[in-house]
Amino acid sequence: MHRVVRAHLDDFQVKHAVSDNQSKQFEAFLNYAIFRTHCAENIEPRDLVYEGDDPGIDGVMIFVDDSYVSSVEEVEEALRDRKRDADVTVVFTQAKTSESWSKGEINTFESAINDFLSEAASYPHSEFMKNAREVFNTVLTHVGKIRDGKPKAEIYFATTARAADADEILAASSAIQRSVAGTGYFSSVHVELINRDSIVELWTAAEGQVEATLKVLGMAPFPKTPGIDEGYAVTVRAKEFIDQILVDGNGRLRQRIFEENVRDFLGSAGDVNQEMAETLLDQVKQKRFGILNNGITMISPDVRVGSLEISIRDFQIVNGCQTSNVLFENRDSIGADATIMLKLIETSDAAVIDDIVRSTNRQAKVEENQFLATLDAVKALERYFEARGAEDDLRLYFERRKNQFSHRENVKAIRVFDIKEIARCVAAMFLDKPDIASRYPNRLTSEMRAQVFDPTYQEEVYHAAAYTLYRLKILMSNNRIEQRYSKLRWHMIMAIKYYICGNVMPNMSSRKIKEKCEEIEAFMGKGDDGTINAIRDLCASIVDIDDITRDKLKGSSLAQDVKAKALAFREANPPKTSKTTA
Repeated sequence: MHRVVRAHLDDFQVKHAVSDNQSKQFEAFLNYAIFRTHCAENIEPRDLVYEGDDPGIDGVMIFVDDSYVSSVEEVEEALRDRKRDADVTVVFTQAKTSESWSKGEINTFESAINDFLSEAASYPHSEFMKNAREVFNTVLTHVGKIRDGKPKAEIYFATTARAADADEILAASSAIQRSVAGTGYFSSVHVELINRDSIVELWTAAEGQVEATLKVLGMAPFPKTPGIDEGYAVTVRAKEFIDQILVDGNGRLRQRIFEENVRDFLGSAGDVNQEMAETLLDQVKQKRFGILNNGITMISPDVRVGSLEISIRDFQIVNGCQTSNVLFENRDSIGADATIMLKLIETSDAAVIDDIVRSTNRQAKVEENQFLATLDAVKALERYFEARGAEDDLRLYFERRKNQFSHRENVKAIRVFDIKEIARCVAAMFLDKPDIASRYPNRLTSEMRAQVFDPTYQEEVYHAAAYTLYRLKILMSNNRIEQRYSKLRWHMIMAIKYYICGNVMPNMSSRKIKEKCEEIEAFMGKGDDGTINAIRDLCASIVDIDDITRDKLKGSSLAQDVKAKALAFREANPPKTSKTTA
């Protein structure tokens, strides 16, 4: 492996506590970096790789719009009752640590993809790959709800070599494109040979800061406003806005800059977006685009103004997702005279950002549940984690806003919990819903959000659930607990609650729940052999891990069985719950 790539891989390993062998680490590294180009959600990198029979594909990821779907149920849920067609992308990856290209390995990758796509696969498939095939087949049953009538395919073959230039390697890449396109399953097929430079670019785009400089055609400052450092109304060329703001170094749309925008792209078929597209496709009308369009609102913690240009860092588009996506889709038709107006606001004040997000998006119909990050209960949770962090030696971070801590070098990703991950933790541990946390996590922040983020709950329940999961991840990463239990982690944190606290739990709004949370954290914080052995034995007693399938994980009967066995284990092996610290 090339030394520069290895250095970034080491950084990835430390941040995410991935402790597999180098080959498996590199697979997780590639899959995670590509995942982040499609989806802003946090994910456990280990969930993107698999053990068992390997047909020649290292990763399969399927996205509906900008959401990752990993089960048949999530596909059904994502495509149910839609008012517009969805963008669906199927991603295949193969990662090789070698510093050279191999035509034979690329051919094997092609063969494996075609076998995956066939109606009756011949290659041996692990449970992960069997599930991926089921998800893909479910996607095909919903093509009537997919934009262009078919999903898109993206195929990545990665090495740590220089950029490929040998004819046989380029021909092998073209052969993948032709054969996969020939299946007729996809509206487009993109094949990319990832070299050592491009994988570093993918990784830095996934984890690094986003910066851009724009040449301005006109600019006017806003008056001084409390909570806002600076504000400007700026006119720039649409082409430069696309090139500098919307597109990353690999020519892809920067999905992460829309994380604060509560609305997804609604597609080009809607009346407003179609009219925008028609304006851009007309070489005369597009010159008036900046006047006809309402403009785009952006926030940034760092706006620097020069005489003829303006620089921004870590920016977010909080209003203008539709305009931005239409500009991106029609970028090849946009000339030098098309302009766009930007409202640039410099602030780091979370409350001000909340106000801007809510007010700018009230101008269009947006459902209340799309403002999840602005809920009072969620804000209170952020304040609690900050206060605990000032006291605890081993701090956990609650990420109310996406990438809130991504640029702080001393913060490891394994200690960061976003809203969805916190919801999964508390639902699994204290609501006895590990099946939903495992297989239907989006429900926790939609129809179940009032139950999950009840403002009367004591904040300790969220911290205890997150801390338990964090400790389990650490113990698995250093192999003190077998990593194959990772797929059962949501059931395990529920089992630990019952092992430590027994069957009778105080209400989550009661002050008495705080004592139970302290007991859980004290137990999980101990690293002695007796505690680790107790957790190992608990894991072994609640399930036969070799018998656990994805179908069993999504059923409530497994949760009930785990509860009963955890209580039986407690009776046979009473826990030692002295309150020691990590």
